Amino acid sequence: MLSEQTPKIKKNAYGLELFAKEKTEFITFYEEHLQKELELLEVDRKKFMKGFILRIIAAPFLLLFIYFVFRDVTIFMILAAPLAITGWIGLYWMRYKEKLEAKAKKLIIPKLVQFMNPHFTYEPNGSLTLDDVNKMHIFKQKADFGVGDDLIKGYVYDEEEDAKTYLSFSEMIVRNDRKIHQKGKVIEKPLGMLAAGLLFKVEFNKDFGRSFTMIKPRWLLKKRKYRKKLKQFDKHHAMQEVLLENPEFMKKFIVHSTDQIEARVILQTDTMENILEFVNYVSDTIEGKPKKRKKERFIPYFSFYNNQVYVLIHTRSNHFILNIMKELNIDTVYDYFKDINVVLRFIDDLNLNLKLYIK
Repeated sequence: MLSEQTPKIKKNAYGLELFAKEKTEFITFYEEHLQKELELLEVDRKKFMKGFILRIIAAPFLLLFIYFVFRDVTIFMILAAPLAITGWIGLYWMRYKEKLEAKAKKLIIPKLVQFMNPHFTYEPNGSLTLDDVNKMHIFKQKADFGVGDDLIKGYVYDEEEDAKTYLSFSEMIVRNDRKIHQKGKVIEKPLGMLAAGLLFKVEFNKDFGRSFTMIKPRWLLKKRKYRKKLKQFDKHHAMQEVLLENPEFMKKFIVHSTDQIEARVILQTDTMENILEFVNYVSDTIEGKPKKRKKERFIPYFSFYNNQVYVLIHTRSNHFILNIMKELNIDTVYDYFKDINVVLRFIDDLNLNLKLYIK
């Protein structure tokens, strides 16, 4: 059972409740509610690794055995033996890796999600959709393949503001694999991988009208596939670049919108500063040393549409998996914690539970 002690409510300078958790809160929660479960998982991991290493050691002896037993029978057996042994080891790896990850998703992540916010639910096999990605209009061509998992959804609630902010969040991989043929020739090649990382959508609680606004990192314009200017959002709305008065923001991002006025209403001074704070933040480790982050492994995209803000962070990583080659400890769970905390920090940074924004 999780502790029923009411946590102290944290507030920002505007008196709004802050929902993101601190590292000290996580450590206390881990020691009280998750440490024993993770220690049991570590026992299972060590048993798995012992069996895996024994199989690797046995592999050359099995090859020698097969060679001497079947060398006068058929050359096919000799050639097939390495593939069979590799398959035997690989099957063992995949089977037990999936078992350990399933245990983690059953014992660790649901408790962690409830700790992050009691109004959240967790679906290990659920995800946001390909349609959610394509609504962002961030790629020159629509993605035609998308897959994800580890769906977290629900809402945060500020009692004093009487404000609920609904959100959903999952891992997502999207690709464009389709080839367009004309007269027997390929006239358009697939782009392949478009993004792999974290996708979330959050209720903005503010009426955008029918406008659409999106934000991309400006450095991407140096890459060939991003150079083409946006012509149309749909049949009736042209996209225009929006020039804003924050030089730091404009240096880092490029903004396109179907409505210059609405884009400026959305991206007011404090909102631009908060987005910069959000993308510049680098979370630390348990030891306290922040990790260096390459810009190619943290590419944030933002779209404001239909009273939702969509955020896709391309990290080239699978976030809710176990690295079974490493010891399972508090750092393992802290990585999960940081991935969930990112959406709460986004709500805090953009003041999305502000009563002013309630529709």
